[in-house]
Amino acid sequence: MPRQATGRKKEAILDAAVVEIASHGYHGTTVAMIARRAGVADGTIYLYFAGKEEILVSLFDRAMDRFTERGTDELAGLDDPVARLMRIIDLHLELVGGDRDLAIITQVELRHSLHFLDQLSRARVGGYLQAIAGVIAEGQAAGVWRRDLEPMFLAKAVFGVLDEMATDWVLSRRNTRLAARGDAVTRFVMGALRPTA
Repeated sequence: MPRQATGRKKEAILDAAVVEIASHGYHGTTVAMIARRAGVADGTIYLYFAGKEEILVSLFDRAMDRFTERGTDELAGLDDPVARLMRIIDLHLELVGGDRDLAIITQVELRHSLHFLDQLSRARVGGYLQAIAGVIAEGQAAGVWRRDLEPMFLAKAVFGVLDEMATDWVLSRRNTRLAARGDAVTRFVMGALRPTA
């Protein structure tokens, strides 16, 4: 099978999994449901994934790859740490809020298992936190932000705010845009980072 066709089929399976898992939950979704939605035979799934758990991890990895790629491109032209952190905040809310089904998976379904959380947080989320901490360290060195707390601590606090806003949005019944919270989140974060007197 040509590589391009293989890639398209794998993407179709992942796209189908997003919809099914968001609709029925991880435990309520079967490989057969994913295969049916993707338009493939049940056995075809196993050509690409060892099982449903690997599909879930692959969904997260794909989302992080897209986020990292876009973030790298957009932050490359920004030298000011304040502008970079503001863009990270906006980008996080834009990308999570751009696909509610995927947000349900990343904000709710992945958190039902300590195994998933441990596996994912050590790898992908850890790299994201390092990137935020690096921007914060630059701002601290420039005297823009408080220096009494370690950059990684502050990065986790910033991520915690973003993560809670996303989870609240997913669980909310209101028809709002997550990105609309960007200004308020930015004001809060910048206030918390302000140098202490």
